[in-house]
Formats: sequence, structure tokens, C-alpha cells
Amino acid sequence: MTERDYAPLSAACVRGLCDKLYEKRKFAGVEIEKMVKDFNDANNTNQIKRLIRVLGQDLMSSTNPNVKNGALMGLSSVAVGLGKGSVTYIGELTHPIVACLGESEARVRYAATEALFNVLKIARDAALTQFPLVFDALARLAADPEPQVRQGAELLDRLVKDIVTESPCLELSRVVPLVRERMYTRSAAARQFAVAWVSALDAAPALGLRRHLPDLLDGLFTVLDDPNPEIRRMCDVQLNEFLRSIKKDPSEVNFEAMINILITHAQSTEELLQLTAVTWLKEFAELSGAGVLPHASGVLRAALPCLAYTDEPRKKIRETAATVNLQLTKLVSDAPEIRVGEEEGEGPRLHLDAVVEVLTQMLHHSSVHTKVATLDWILHLYNKLPAEMYARTERVFVSVVGCLTDAADDVVRRALAVLAEICSCPTAADSAAAAAPTADASGADSYGDLENSPYYHKFLNALLRLLAADENLLEDRGAFIIRQLCVLVGAEAVYRGVAGAARAREPRLAARLADVLATLLLTAPELHPLRLRLRAFADEATVSLFRTLYLCWAHSPVALLALCLLTHNYAHCAALISTFGELEITVDFLTEVDKLVQLIESPVFAYLRLELLGGAGSAELRAALFGLLMLLPQSEAFHALRRRLHCAPHDIAAPAAPPQPQWELDFPALLAEFRRVQAAHRDHRMLERRLSRARLFDPRT
Repeated sequence: MTERDYAPLSAACVRGLCDKLYEKRKFAGVEIEKMVKDFNDANNTNQIKRLIRVLGQDLMSSTNPNVKNGALMGLSSVAVGLGKGSVTYIGELTHPIVACLGESEARVRYAATEALFNVLKIARDAALTQFPLVFDALARLAADPEPQVRQGAELLDRLVKDIVTESPCLELSRVVPLVRERMYTRSAAARQFAVAWVSALDAAPALGLRRHLPDLLDGLFTVLDDPNPEIRRMCDVQLNEFLRSIKKDPSEVNFEAMINILITHAQSTEELLQLTAVTWLKEFAELSGAGVLPHASGVLRAALPCLAYTDEPRKKIRETAATVNLQLTKLVSDAPEIRVGEEEGEGPRLHLDAVVEVLTQMLHHSSVHTKVATLDWILHLYNKLPAEMYARTERVFVSVVGCLTDAADDVVRRALAVLAEICSCPTAADSAAAAAPTADASGADSYGDLENSPYYHKFLNALLRLLAADENLLEDRGAFIIRQLCVLVGAEAVYRGVAGAARAREPRLAARLADVLATLLLTAPELHPLRLRLRAFADEATVSLFRTLYLCWAHSPVALLALCLLTHNYAHCAALISTFGELEITVDFLTEVDKLVQLIESPVFAYLRLELLGGAGSAELRAALFGLLMLLPQSEAFHALRRRLHCAPHDIAAPAAPPQPQWELDFPALLAEFRRVQAAHRDHRMLERRLSRARLFDPRT
């Protein structure tokens, strides 16, 4: 060391201060402390500043670790000598010390932590002006590779926390950004350091950290995803503490500023993070009530996919998400008035466009539970906000129709309920009125209302397109779909609509639809009232329905014959059977006849069997059944029908002619239509065979 002028320090003092032995440095430090006290008593600020400059700049600029350690000892001694007067020089004292915390030499970093501890212990809350600088240094020291340095940093950290939490003039707005910044670093130590600071600040209620929770919440959830289990545990404990205090005093909580943060993290794939976020959403929905509704789309986007979880580890997430979904549904139900979008008025705001967009997306989710909950939501919104939802029907219609192909009965059932509500929803002209019911409890038909719905026929056509595109869908789900529709909108409306729409379809599809409709009409419990009406055949509306069904079921001879038997049109049955000889008698045709004979032997046609004993139309009925018998090969069905006919009396007195109804059916014209339709089927089959032969001999295939 050269003989430079280190005044007011003597050369001996400088040599002692820079000695490698701690005892000599300590002795020099005591000398500096006494010197500073004298300067301070004499109010000699110039000498004090010069001394600090010599220590903090001249000596600190050396590359020798011993010199730096000496300078640090000297600055610490200056602070001790100044006592409370060190406040005036706090910046000049702390800056060079903090700079040494970044030195490569571990013993210099440790000496710097010790020096800074001494300075801050004396200055106390006056040192808060240097808090950003000190906090940054502490964050770096938390990740120091040297255990001794980290140990010294922990002592320093506790001191700074004590100073901060005890200070009456601390502005948390200066502290919170610094803490939040460390939460987003990749360093586990820095994250742990940040969470520890949050805990310390929260432990001092007078500081009012809860007001700043919106600024910290996202960072805390980010730390909750840390791979280090101890850090996750610390963060989880602190988040639980925050939630406990929110539940205790929700009036001071800014729910609006935090809910979007929760929505984001509730969509995480990490279990603890997702469970915590969904749990917070549940509590927020409970505490803030209708205040959650403006964020309903985000809450649904987070909660509905969680309903898909079936594994045990995520069971709690699913249950909590289901509670959130139920809470939100209840909030919409209980709100006497809801503002949609940006419209003015009383009541909470619901961004319906965003909600509808989320629900439409969720209809394409792979989970049955998610799709069922989504369809329940759509139906709920149509019931609560019919006018507003009707205006947005185009956005959900196609996706809901697509759910009819789902393998789960619950999804199909809910989708049909939504479609029935759409078809029954008031039109644009009167949509402000309350939503009309789809069908009353007795299952009365609402065909007239449905005929006026622009979506009813659109739905039927879309349904038939689905059935035409997938033969298995008609076979596996066609009957189920039609039965559910009959319950929802009324049997007559369904049968009129489907029969009318099917006539314009490809002949083979129309025939298969007629078979399904006929089987259901004769067997399904849901169709019992309609079955009784057709059997009675007692009013013009029933005759009109028969005519509509006839034109469709002309595509299926056996189905049409069953319809005529049901409606007591026995003379026409005999006429129909007489034309069956013109048809192509296939195995499938005979199988259908066999099924019809089994139905005749079932309770459905008990009344028909009794009519063989006599009465109006008995002779025509016998003629029709004998004609049916002649079509059958000598199978079990043949013998069953023959035995039934042999049980009937042979000589029956001719009954009085029944009164003529006020309406008439042009049976010859209907029979001509049947022949025309069957001729079209014959031509269609011939065309298919020719095309099949052409493909067989085409060398390109």
C-alpha cells in the first residue's frame, strides 16, 4: 500500500484497518469510531464526509480483499460513532457496502452483510429511504452459494423485516412491486425469499397488506407451481391465510381486481395450483355474490372442464368446480333483473355474448359431464333470458344439434331439451314475453306453435341429415331421440314434423324412418296418448295426422299396414295387402310381416283381436288378416295367425252400418300414392344394382 494521503486517517490506522487479522481491524475500527464521535461533537461535517469518502471510495476501490474488509469495518465504525446522526449520511454509508455484496470473494460478502447489519441497526426506519437497494441485495444474498454468507444474510433479512414492520411511515406501495418482481424469477431462493417477505408483511396487520393483495396474487399462484415442495408449502400456507382473512372481513376485499387472476390459474394442469384457484373462486362466488356475474364466462371456462376429472387425486377439484358451477347458476336464477352486455338498467351485468361463446366451445369437450353441464347452462339461459338468447340462437344451434350424435344418453337428452326450448322459444316479435312451455304435464301437443318456429323445421332437417350420414345413428339412437322429443314437444308435433320432412329424403332413409316411427307408435309408453287418438279416429285433426303419416309410411308397406290396422281402416288394409304381390318379396319384408304378426298377438292389438268376434268392420278385418296369412311362409308367425283366425266364429251376423263420419278420406288416391312410392323404390333399387355392377367391372376400382 502506497503512502497516499488518507486523512483524516493516519497511516497506522489505515494499516491496521487493512490487516488480514480481524483483531487489528477491530482495533482500528475503535479508533475510527472515537474519531467520528469527536467530529460529530464538533459538528465537523466536512471531516466526516471526507472520512466516509476515503473509506467508501478510496479504500473500497482496492482489489485486495483485506483492504475491502477494512473499508467495510471502517464504515460500520463510522455509523456506530455517529449514532442517530448516521441518518444524515445513510446513503453514503449503505451504497459502498451494498456494492461489496456482489463481490466474488465470499469473505468480503460476509463482511458486507455484517457491516450493513450494523449500519441499519443504528439507522432503523431512517434507512427505509434505501429500501429498494437493500431489498435487491437481500434477494441476491438469499441465493448465495456460500452457507456462511447466507447465514449472515438471514440475520440481516430479519433485521430489515423488523424495521419495515415496525415503521409507522412505510409506504407498502414501494415494497410490494419489489416483492412481486422476485416471484417471477426462475430462482427458487428468490421465490422463497419473496414469499417469506409476504408472510412477514402480512403478520403486521397495521401495514394493510391485504389492500395490495391484487398486486401479489398472481405472483403467489406462480410460486405455488414451483417444483420445490417446501416453497409450495410456504406459498400454500400464506394463500390459505389470505383466504381466511378474506372470509373474515370481505367488505375490504377488491374481488373485481383478483377474479381474472383466479380464472387464469384455475385452468392450470398442476393439481395444487388448480385446486387452490378453484377453491378461491368458490369463496369469491359465495362472498361477492352477483359481483361474479360480469366474469361468468371466465368462471365457466375454468370450472366446466374440471367436471371431467374422474381420477381420485383430482376428485376434490371436480367437487369444488361443481360447487362453483352450481353457485353461478343460482346467482343467475336469483337475480331479479340482469343487464346483458352494455345495456343500462338495474341488476348485475352478464356478458352474454362471451358466455355463449364459452358454452359453445364446451359443447365440443370430450367429457360427458362437461357437456351435460354446458347444455344445462344453455337451457337455463333460455329459461331466464329467452329474448336475449333467442337473438343468439344461431351461435349455439349447430353445436347443440351436433351433440345428438354423442354416445352418452345424458348428453343427447340434454341436447334435445335445449333444441325443444329453442323451437318453442318466442319469435323475435314477441320474444320479450316469458318463454312458452314446451309441453304441458299431460303431454299435449304444441304443433301449431312449433309450425311457426323458424327453428323447428331447421332442426328436423338437421336431424335427418345426421341420420342419413350415419346409418348406425338411426339404428342405435333414432328411437331414443324420437321418444325424448315426444316427451319434450309432444308426440303429434314430432310425428307430423318428422313424417313431413322424411318424405323429401332418399327413399331408403324414408323407409327406415317410417319403420322406426311405426314401431315406436305401437310400442313406446310415451306414444300411448297418440296411439289412443289414432285408434279412436274420431276427429278431423286425427284424420289429418293419419293422412300425413300415410304419405310418409308409404315408403314402408308393413309399417303402413300397421297404421291402417291401428286406425280401423280394415277395408283399406285388404286393398293394401292385395298390392303386396306387386312388391319384391324379400327376407327383410317377410321379417317385418313376422314382427307385425307378433304385435297383433301382443296387448297393443287386443282390441283388434276382439273385433274378430263381430261388429263393424269385422269382415274386412278377417279378409285383411287372411290376406296377411297368405303372404307368410309356413313359419311360426303363420301358424300363430292361423290359430288366431280359427278361434274366431265363422258365422257372424252383419252389423248395422256405422254412422258416416263428417270427413272423408280418398283411399283410392292414397293407394295410388302408395303404388307410386313403391315404384320409386323399385326404380331406386334397380339403379343401385346397375351402379354396383358397373363398379364391379370397372378396372379402376
